Amino acid sequence: MSGNKRAARAELIKKINRSLVLDMIKECQPVSRAQIARELSLSKTTVSLIVEDLLKKSMIIDLGECTAGKGAGRPAWMLGFNPDSAYGIGVSIARSETLLVITNLLGSCVFKTTFPSTNQLSALIERIQHGISESGLADQTISGLGISVPGTVTREGIVLHSGTLNWHHYNAGSVLQSQFPYPVFLGNDANCAALGERWLGAGKGTDDMLFLSIGNGVGGAVICNGKVVDGSHSLSGEICYQIGTDDIRQKRFNVLGETGVFEQKVSAHTLSKTFGSCQALFDAYCAGDILARETVSQFVLELSVVLANFIGLLNPERVILGGPVIEAMSGVIQEIRDTAFSLSPMHAEISLATLGKYASAYGAIADVFERVEQG
Repeated sequence: MSGNKRAARAELIKKINRSLVLDMIKECQPVSRAQIARELSLSKTTVSLIVEDLLKKSMIIDLGECTAGKGAGRPAWMLGFNPDSAYGIGVSIARSETLLVITNLLGSCVFKTTFPSTNQLSALIERIQHGISESGLADQTISGLGISVPGTVTREGIVLHSGTLNWHHYNAGSVLQSQFPYPVFLGNDANCAALGERWLGAGKGTDDMLFLSIGNGVGGAVICNGKVVDGSHSLSGEICYQIGTDDIRQKRFNVLGETGVFEQKVSAHTLSKTFGSCQALFDAYCAGDILARETVSQFVLELSVVLANFIGLLNPERVILGGPVIEAMSGVIQEIRDTAFSLSPMHAEISLATLGKYASAYGAIADVFERVEQG
């Protein structure tokens, strides 16, 4: 093995050990150095070096000398996690409104604000900077800035396509990074929402899940082994393009960047045509209106077929459903579960999202913390 490879491997092992130690302190606090070394099978020297570095960066705190209880043996110096040692900023750009949220390392919100959306990057930067200034946080306490974009985005921050913002093959990440003194990351809005629900919402702690959001459009995200699956062209999770044999017979086809075939069937625009809004449709459904019942039943069937297919393909532990349409149709969630399960021998827990419109902002922050930790 060459010297460069040995150095790279040593650095990787160092990062992994650091992450393991920090996670154990976070989850098991108060905890001693000896306990960490024993539980993680690391040498006391390795643990001490990592702990000293974390203490220096204020990511953990020394809780003093104490014992676990009567008969627990000699007192030991215990360690705890410091969630306020750093903060993350999440920005979620939607069609008309942009949200800015700042949290500590455990996701506790310390500041939030909203402002009108714009596709002018200079104006967006100015509004983000103003929001951060209002928070009163010093730059050196901020781990990074994550931005959720409605469109296809690469991990390098290039927006391949965003109809909402009219950005196409636009290196927005590079421009944004030049204006902030900490790391800036961009992500697709559905991917960010999935990460948000996994961090703080209905999918908390779930490593394998499918996220589906239905509003004016349809977005999806796949999380496997705790990581978002991007796909070879950053297009994984584009559930809006699902198509069936009946669609082919009726010559309904998909065009990248345009409204997808499945999207045309279940979006808010389609469901609101007769009754004015999804909520009005659901209210009429509950009141026994025949047309409303036919419309909602068709919606349940279309969605359940797609869920059954994806559950069979991905075998997720959980499916999270969110977005304005799902919020309005929450009363038929059990019918969706029953129908999907009747169509597939493979099941997954189907849950409603809990973070609402803030899911993408929180997910953008979760992405920041993970990417910064990975270096």
